Amino acid sequence: MKKITVIISIIIILLSSTVATSAQANSFHKHTVRPGDTYFILSLMYNQRLNSIESINHINPHQLEVGNLVKINSIKEISVYVNNQQVAFDRKPYIENDRVFVPIRFVMDSLGAEDIQWLQETNTVRVTANNSTIEVTQGSNIAKVNGSNVTLDAPVQLYEDRVFVPIRFFTTTLGIDNIQWDSINYSVLINSHTENLQPSRTFTDDELYWLAKIVHAEAQGEPYEGKLAVANVVINRKNSNQFPNTIYGVIFDFNGGVQFSPVADGAINNEPNEESIRAAQEALNGHNNIGDSLFFLNPAKATSFWIVYNRPYYKTIQGHSFYL
Repeated sequence: MKKITVIISIIIILLSSTVATSAQANSFHKHTVRPGDTYFILSLMYNQRLNSIESINHINPHQLEVGNLVKINSIKEISVYVNNQQVAFDRKPYIENDRVFVPIRFVMDSLGAEDIQWLQETNTVRVTANNSTIEVTQGSNIAKVNGSNVTLDAPVQLYEDRVFVPIRFFTTTLGIDNIQWDSINYSVLINSHTENLQPSRTFTDDELYWLAKIVHAEAQGEPYEGKLAVANVVINRKNSNQFPNTIYGVIFDFNGGVQFSPVADGAINNEPNEESIRAAQEALNGHNNIGDSLFFLNPAKATSFWIVYNRPYYKTIQGHSFYL
């Protein structure tokens, strides 16, 4: 009997080690705590079990503080490839708000940054590369590119003694547009060879011009994620047989009345800012954060609620609600 007990104990230990090793190999969806957040609220927000969120975090639920980075759920281990070569990380990448975050040292080692400085007084990292200066500050979702503010989809984090930054923001800011997300293998694929970038572009300057203008006109006060979502609504319409098949045609579609209020009030004629252009370009490059949504409105400003009563709700991003 004693022998059987010992054998069972050994099996349990081995199984526990296997599970622990497997868990450690995973990456995570994460969330930066905002005012009022609790584990219970996060479980509802992300449709996860409360005890599951509590079990994978080491922060007492009564001690959650604004700015804490908490795990939401385990996912496949995220891998990053640059020019078909896998990048080795000493800390695992994670996903927050549909963005892959990696240690900033990756920018230096793999993307050709010339210099990285840590400004201790402000907890800011300054990156110099390709005649550009990029500054990101711990806990902030505002980056500075050559002195101009750019809104990030989630804040820069100090996690496990490493500063984590959104990989797509840095690649596009450094002029590398050929970046893809493999959702099956949870891999980021980056091609930094400039000679290979041009053929991958599938949109015209005219499409980028008009898409950036409608994004700026509709979402000037919205976060970057909201701008990207508006851009994708226009692209979804272009690809749908219910609407015109060009971006210009979608924007100036008068079937059933004016489709976008900036066309009526003249705001479409305003010049887009850098962030609106970047959102339009990213959407045209295939990054979709809004699914198949074809409609959106600002409930605080809308004069008609036909969309609310007739289309399936998808999600809300700050001031805009999106519908399929």
